[in-house]
Amino acid sequence: MSAHEPFGTTAGIPLEAHVEELRRRCEAVARVQGGATSYWQEIRLFREYAAERGLGCLPDQTPELSRTPDDEGNEHQVWFQPETDTYLKVTWPDFFGMLVIYRQDEEEQASPIAYLERWHLHNELFGDRVRFLGALEEEGRLRLIIQQQAIEGEPATLEQINDFFTANGWQRFTANGEVAYFDPERNVVISDTHRGNIILMDDGLLAPIDLRVQPLSGALLDYVVKACG
Repeated sequence: MSAHEPFGTTAGIPLEAHVEELRRRCEAVARVQGGATSYWQEIRLFREYAAERGLGCLPDQTPELSRTPDDEGNEHQVWFQPETDTYLKVTWPDFFGMLVIYRQDEEEQASPIAYLERWHLHNELFGDRVRFLGALEEEGRLRLIIQQQAIEGEPATLEQINDFFTANGWQRFTANGEVAYFDPERNVVISDTHRGNIILMDDGLLAPIDLRVQPLSGALLDYVVKACG
């Protein structure tokens, strides 16, 4: 494959639909083998899905990838798109972020499926409008591409961040040495709530822009409920 060879396109397909189908496939495999899918199984399932659906052909209006990124973080390279007031975020090769919490026998890195589920939940929980644009094959390594609306403001203080979550029913606990929050109604946990990831807007409201978000069930849910107890 070439240095930047695309899989296909996601035009007109909402992020929620991708996540729903990918999770359905994970659940089917889990039922057959009698346990949850592993990180490597989810990599394979995503690649199969990407090949079937032709994911990743970048739209002509995203020439940003041909120039130097405007910013880089632990998970993404980032390009600003002034014409749409959005950011194009591309994961580092074969890296899709970290899980908030995981079992000792489980990979701590998020799979591509967990990464997309994270952004779907981010949209649902915080009113974001993140779109999944596709996937790139870069010298045999996978990169995912999302688009996120720009938010104007300044980093919130740690006190403001804590108040924001606890006032909305989130329960604070510690996961892998980091501050995390648990929503007992939705059985969802979040972390990476540092100042750079939560913006205080001009109207005084806070906007999370890049949190780790993870749904819980089974033993992990039991553990977090106990940790918050």
